[in-house]
Amino acid sequence: MSKKEQYSLTGIFKYEWIFGDGFLGYGEPEITTKLIEQMNWKPGTRVLDVGSGLGGPAFLMSSKYNAVVTGVDLTQETVDIAIDRKKESGINNVDFYQGDIHQIKWEENSFDVIWSRETLLHVPDKNLLFQKFYSWLTPGGSVMITDYSRRKEQGTDRFEKYVKESGYPLIPSDDYADHIKQAGFTNVQVSDQTDYLIKLLKENIKKFEDNKESFIDRFSEEDYTSFSNRWRLKLDCSMDKDMQWCWFSATKPAS
Repeated sequence: MSKKEQYSLTGIFKYEWIFGDGFLGYGEPEITTKLIEQMNWKPGTRVLDVGSGLGGPAFLMSSKYNAVVTGVDLTQETVDIAIDRKKESGINNVDFYQGDIHQIKWEENSFDVIWSRETLLHVPDKNLLFQKFYSWLTPGGSVMITDYSRRKEQGTDRFEKYVKESGYPLIPSDDYADHIKQAGFTNVQVSDQTDYLIKLLKENIKKFEDNKESFIDRFSEEDYTSFSNRWRLKLDCSMDKDMQWCWFSATKPAS
């Protein structure tokens, strides 16, 4: 599956079918809730959601935790849908913008939290990215990222083919954390959640199998086969420990 196909409008709706209304990430909305409560947010927390997708996490942050959320996504179609759903929801303290995170500019100290889920794997120059994050965060602010990484050694042929065809410039989790540290962040924490990902992937595959006819009715049998095979490939790569799923958190020093 090419990146263009993956993030086409039809592709986006397939992911939403898997993950639930408004969401494009694993374990939603439970994981967003778990991460926010782990971070102990205060009402009015200003959040930059990088890779905001259809807006599900942003709406949850706003409605349940009284956060003020700015979402940015590279794909215009997802931004348009998120804006439409904002109008339908009546939630006002959420805004969505289309753009490349490398080119968008915000003033220093604009946000209390920078949040991203399974998005930054597409960014090869993480040093520049995390320098921007550091500048945009208020002193004492934090980043929370969930993302793929890889083992240091060469992976299986199927894994190497998968990441090459997907265009994923994956790096080991230690290297990922080093990029965050080099930007000036402290208290950098890395939590390997690959076993959790394996559990979620198995649940997704079961959902595919149990709802095969429903998926095919909405999309197509070809789509079912393609997505089912992709999820099984992700599961195999994760079980081989070639692909890892890590949660990264860090803090900008208060002074």
